[in-house]
Amino acid sequence: MDFFRDFQKIFERDNKLTKMLNTISNFIQELNISLTNNVNNKDIDIVTQISSVNKLSIATENEIDKQRTNILQKYADNTKSEGSLYFIFNKVKDENVYRVWEFSNNSIIRKEINKYNLPKDVCVNSIMRIENNNFILDIKATKSIETELINKANKIIDEQNKKIEEYKKDGHIYVVTEDINGRIFLWDSTSKPNFEIEDVYFPEYLKDVAKEGNSFLYNNGTYVHIP
Repeated sequence: MDFFRDFQKIFERDNKLTKMLNTISNFIQELNISLTNNVNNKDIDIVTQISSVNKLSIATENEIDKQRTNILQKYADNTKSEGSLYFIFNKVKDENVYRVWEFSNNSIIRKEINKYNLPKDVCVNSIMRIENNNFILDIKATKSIETELINKANKIIDEQNKKIEEYKKDGHIYVVTEDINGRIFLWDSTSKPNFEIEDVYFPEYLKDVAKEGNSFLYNNGTYVHIP
């Protein structure tokens, strides 16, 4: 949060970036409430929770997912003396079965375990250890990993939003390179960079005409379709 506050002070005079930062601030607050509400979210994995309260590009969601694995592996490596680390990844739909990742000896073993073989107080995103041949909830690890991933996700989302904002320039024309299930990918045909972006904030009301090959003028902070 200190990083976010410092960043906000630097750009507080820029209206566009201020709005973007306010959105991220709201996201952090909503996510913290969501993650502590086990009644409603006990079977929702943390990456899905993050996605549900913030607009993420495919690349951003993949990066957050990758960071979850990296954070888990690092924590497992640093706590080898406590034995293998078990992470409840998600719940099998319509079944009393959880998909569990076992981090052991620098490898990940994926398995399915019936919930009746797990402690009653665990849920998706929980960390477990084994004591006396039984799974137990590792509260410290669960909270530590959750906090680290949320902080990492905040930075990744911030980078995503800055990249999108910087890519959009008044008076430039953008061509739709891909339209994948409502996800709009744009290329700046005015400055002709060697990369495109997925604009997760592309207006919903324009998506019907945002087909591959169509062009839009970016003007005064919005897109205008060029017939």
